[in-house]
Parts: sequence; C-alpha cells; structure tokens
Amino acid sequence: MNRIIGILSICILFSLGKLNAQKDDKRSSFIPLPIAFFTPETNWGLGAAGVYSFRFEGDSLGSRPSQFQFGFAYTLRNQLLFYLPFQLFLKNGKYKVYGELGYYRYIYEFSGIGNEGFKEESELFSVNFPRLRLNGLYQIKPDIFVGLRYWMDDYDIVEVEAEGLLANAPIVGAEGGFLSGLGLVYNKDTRDQIFYPSKGVYTEAVVFLNHRAFGSDFNYSKFIFDHSIYRKTSWKHILAFNVYAELTAGNPPFNQLSLLGGTKRMRGYFEGAFRDKQYLTVQTEYRMPLFWRFGLVLFGAYGVVSEDLGSIEIGNLKYSIGAGLRFLLDKKQKVNLRFDAGFGKNTSGLYVTVSEAF
Repeated sequence: MNRIIGILSICILFSLGKLNAQKDDKRSSFIPLPIAFFTPETNWGLGAAGVYSFRFEGDSLGSRPSQFQFGFAYTLRNQLLFYLPFQLFLKNGKYKVYGELGYYRYIYEFSGIGNEGFKEESELFSVNFPRLRLNGLYQIKPDIFVGLRYWMDDYDIVEVEAEGLLANAPIVGAEGGFLSGLGLVYNKDTRDQIFYPSKGVYTEAVVFLNHRAFGSDFNYSKFIFDHSIYRKTSWKHILAFNVYAELTAGNPPFNQLSLLGGTKRMRGYFEGAFRDKQYLTVQTEYRMPLFWRFGLVLFGAYGVVSEDLGSIEIGNLKYSIGAGLRFLLDKKQKVNLRFDAGFGKNTSGLYVTVSEAF
C-alpha cells in the first residue's frame, strides 16, 4: 500500500471567534474549526472540530481549565468519525477526569505483525466501533494523582481484502470482538501549561487488565509508561523530551497490539505500520517562536516494536525526523494549530491537528 501522502486535516477556516459563557470573568472560551482533509484511505472529507475550554463554578481563575475537543467528519468513501476527547478538573484540580467518547466507521491499514511486515505487504480493512475511554483520578499530593481507568471498544470488522492476511491467516481478532478492561493509573503533572508547556514534567504509568471478567472477548494485560520533560531555553525556546513504553502480555487481538506511527509518536509512519506486543520509543522537539502567532518546531524520534523485550536489537530501530509550523489559536490557553511533516525510512506523512504531539 502506498505510504501516507496528502494532508490529514487542513483547516479551511480557523478561529471564527471566542464565545464567552460569562460576560464578566470570561471563565470559558470556544473555538470552532471547520475542516477539510484528504488521505489515500479516506479520499476527501469534510467536517467540523472545536475546542471548548472552561472552569467549573467555584473554581478559581488560576486553576487549570477543563477542556472538551469535539470533531465530526464524513468522507467520500462513506466513512464517519465522531470524537469527543475531554479533560475535566474539579474542585480546583483535586479531581481529574479525562478520556474520550467516540464512534468510528473507518479504514485502517494492516502490515502484519513485527518489525518486518511493511508497505509492500500491507492491506486495508474496514471497521465500525463505538469507543469509551474513561479515567478518574484523585490528588494525593501536590501534582500527583492516582485512580482508575476503564476502556471499551466494540470492534466490528466489516470488510477485509480477500487475498490478505486477515482473511487467510490465523490472526487473533481478525473477526473483531468486544474489548473491556480496567486498570490502575498513576499520574504526576508539574507542567505550567496543559496545551503548550514550557517547563515541568508529565508522567503517566498504567497497569491495565482486559479480561472476560469485565465482559471482554480477550484476555491480556498492558503496562504503559509515558514520561515527558519540558525545559525553557534562552529566547523563549522550549526543549521537550518524551519516552513511551507499551508492554503487553497474554493474547491480545491484532488491533490492540502496540502501534508504531501516527500523529503523536514516530510521525511519518502510518499508525500501525509496525505492530507487536512490545513498543518502545523516544522523541524530542525543539520549539521556537517566529513572529506574530507563528512558531517553528523541529523533532526527531526512534522507536521499535517486538514480540518480547529480549529480542529487541539496535538494527530494528526505526527513525523519524521532521519539522512543523504552529499557529496560536488561543493566546491565553496557548492552544496551537499544528502543521507537521514527518519522515522515516521510505515513508513520510503530513499532519494538521490541534495541540502538540506531547
């Protein structure tokens, strides 16, 4: 299958204005974003997106703002995407609830399992699924939260290629299935800003069990570690560093294996270009202002997937490099419109979305 080309999301019109829910203290703002995009998997698509930031009644204006991001799109290949990511901070940040509600009728790419299966052998498959991601955390110390995670997907694979691996190979989950799991979450967050931090640390560690006891069709467990560091340099430049590990045990379906690539990690690779039980990646960004509301970002990353940690070799590492432009949509909350071009070995990708990769 051809590598990613085109633009994932081009904003036709951005920042139609901010709507203040309360006239006096301006506790909230809303940025609607009509969008159009083109990819080989979707053809042309049209839709709308937006960011609504607010604080709950009784929370101070200095507390972290809650946020809903919504999106809807329809493509010429009869695909539908509804998504509502959210971050809620209650009681001046004592409680934190975040996650995603969504429904997707989409096309994904499958290139086999492991480090070897790549574009020459890839295939497309169509899937419909509702999604629920829910995390509820409680603050036990300043900047440290613990809590629970619940994830649910009802994965209905409606079409695969007749001569492809999903139709002919014994691959777990090739016919779809219901996923339901519960986990424990540890979160430390000392960032000065949520959407564009210039200093601080963000760490999330998760132990997650997907099991028939929770209604799932599959039994497997995951350990996820996500750690980011932000440092301000001279001239208001920012150096950001991220390490991510996703380790899986048991017998997960192919769509729940760790996926290399996408808009957040290893940009330039189609998400799922490489997949396996274990995934390790590191990335760094150098962020700098240019003029007016524009900024520039340089980034690079290394990543690898493997069946087990003992079989990881230096020669299997994939690289990603690239650059991007930023346009500041919201000066107060520092929400950026992100344009990125990422490049890997024999692959590339263009991305336009809201907020930073990490």
